[in-house]
Amino acid sequence: MQGRRTIIALMAAMAAFYVWLYVSHRLFPEAFAPPRPPAEAQSRPEALPAGPESPGDEKSSLAATGHDTAEPTASSTTPSSGEELRIEAGEDSEPVILGGTDPRGPYPMALTVLSQGATVGEARLRDFHKTVARTEPYMICRPVEHTGGSGSLQRFDSFALPKLRFENLRREVRLDGVLWRKGPVTANSAEFSVTVLQPDGRPLARVVRTYSLPEQPPHRNRRFQTYDLVLSNRVENLGSEPFSVILVQRGPVGFHREQSRGEDRRLVSAVWERGQPSGPSARGYYRTDVAKHGRLDLGRDDDEQRIAWVADTNQYFTCIMAPAGRNGFDAPARYEAATGITLTPDVEPGDDLTFTYTSKPTPVAPGGFEAFDFEVYIGPKSKPTFDTHEHYRTRDYYYVIRETFPFCAPAALVGLMMRLLQLFHGIPPHNYGLAIIFLVLVVKGILHPVSKKSQVNMSRMQKQMSVLQPKIKAAQEKYANDRVAMNNAVMEIYREAGVNPATQMLNCLPMMLQIPIWAALWSALNAAVEMRHAPFDGWWIRDLTQPDQFFAFPGHPIHIPLLSGMMGGPITALNLLPILLGISQILQTRYMPRGNPEAAAATGNPDQLEQQRKMMMFMSVFFIFLLYNAPSGLNLYIMASNIFGIIEQWRIRKHMAELEAREASAPPKPAEPRPKSWIQRQWESLQKEAEEARRIQSQRKSRQRT
Repeated sequence: MQGRRTIIALMAAMAAFYVWLYVSHRLFPEAFAPPRPPAEAQSRPEALPAGPESPGDEKSSLAATGHDTAEPTASSTTPSSGEELRIEAGEDSEPVILGGTDPRGPYPMALTVLSQGATVGEARLRDFHKTVARTEPYMICRPVEHTGGSGSLQRFDSFALPKLRFENLRREVRLDGVLWRKGPVTANSAEFSVTVLQPDGRPLARVVRTYSLPEQPPHRNRRFQTYDLVLSNRVENLGSEPFSVILVQRGPVGFHREQSRGEDRRLVSAVWERGQPSGPSARGYYRTDVAKHGRLDLGRDDDEQRIAWVADTNQYFTCIMAPAGRNGFDAPARYEAATGITLTPDVEPGDDLTFTYTSKPTPVAPGGFEAFDFEVYIGPKSKPTFDTHEHYRTRDYYYVIRETFPFCAPAALVGLMMRLLQLFHGIPPHNYGLAIIFLVLVVKGILHPVSKKSQVNMSRMQKQMSVLQPKIKAAQEKYANDRVAMNNAVMEIYREAGVNPATQMLNCLPMMLQIPIWAALWSALNAAVEMRHAPFDGWWIRDLTQPDQFFAFPGHPIHIPLLSGMMGGPITALNLLPILLGISQILQTRYMPRGNPEAAAATGNPDQLEQQRKMMMFMSVFFIFLLYNAPSGLNLYIMASNIFGIIEQWRIRKHMAELEAREASAPPKPAEPRPKSWIQRQWESLQKEAEEARRIQSQRKSRQRT
């Protein structure tokens, strides 16, 4: 009766809370608005820290170079000896807009392509938004500015060609700081070109860049969307002599940090290895690694491997750049990849993390040309999307999601969580919060037989141990000087009573099984871009991947010494969900199985069940701080698990009371010794081996003394 009243009171309190929350949102909407970033942070990109170039590596000296935003130049100088090569540049500096972000438009993104450098200044996605309000498309790439040592403002844009080196002429030109001539421009393609002149004014080479954005009308199911861009670089030989060129291609810049609890931007690279047809092998690099080491090798084409792709990622979005047509090791060896703009350890990280492709010396015959084409994915890190399209599966783009999973969350389990969430989300009213609650019911239903059996065994074990304690104590006193004989006597008492002490390990099995499930759900929430900005109710929990922010604090964030690190950052709002989670966990401890104080007092050993209850009380408070800034979807899962756990514990205790009443009314049966189980035999074998090892060690010590 008391348990039923507690459950009813808990449900009534939650209903009253929701009613009050709904009314307060209507009466005081300003107090519950999420905190806005400062205006300066919205309008001005973060500063770009400069990194030193490596003077001994001419092919990868991109480390801290950009182009000056003052006036576009018509020539480019190089440090090589002799007369300089010149650039015949264009005159039209107006940018070109490819695609669009109209929700009903035919293009998945809008690209702002600049004439200066023929680079991409901004890339905005049609199907995703910057904030929960959904008023502005999400900008996945943006310019990064930095004031150099000379005081001039340098600007870095995405997909620049920082340099083109003519290896046999020992000269090079910069291509990211000049105006390119515009060629044919359509709604989804644009061509730019520059001409490289010899010192005497004769044409040497022509470089043509083409951006092609395939049409991709919006689909009802986002998994069928593609987010592809084709980037073509063509170097034409306009002279009468052959030359050999080295082209440096930069990746994207300007990725935002999505995760509030820590840095989520990183580089990921994949290579095809000889004799490995199943897929490329990949690895990830944290920003701290790039900041510490500067230039890192991301892969190279050689006798044993080929570069498959390189990606710049944050929590939910990525830009994957792959040499065109590469689907295996059979591709020709042409490139090496490395980290591009680097950081210095004493500078706050900006949005400058990128990479570069550097081609190997490539000969170009007079009147001929060589193409350096890339296929670029600019979009969400979506497992359904990567699984649906064959060219994404072949290159294993899913690794940009999988490489963030912790060791305690197997990739298969995280993938199962994502599929279940999508499956439950497909049920009306198509709410991810309800999908999480359905997932709790499924997990609880699967683990219920194990939980029920372990608690029934635990209760029986406690009663049996209270009866056997006098016999065990007598055996311990009788064989106090012979540990092997004492263990054999105790195990014989257990066997005659039909008790297997090894089954105590099953009591922790339900909790142990939940740990990887929690870790897998955490990883799924961090990786499932489909849940980004997905609400539970729309006025309290507006984004299941962020803290619930029940009440936003005005002013600066609150830093609590020693706790801010454990909480994943400062306090910016009153997050009510983790507090409710802690309260539900405290209530759940009331229904945990009680210990046997009499047996503990008789043996002098601590009561394990009572210790477990005290530990759970401490963990309830600890979880409030640990999960305070955690995604509200994870907190919702754990809180729902606690509430359903209370109901489950109440039902199990009721079942145990019925069993006790049935056993009390039945006539007593003599205990029959059970045959030893496999676990019991293994346990005894391990004990014997341990005792034998201790005996041998004791004999060695006695010989050494004599």
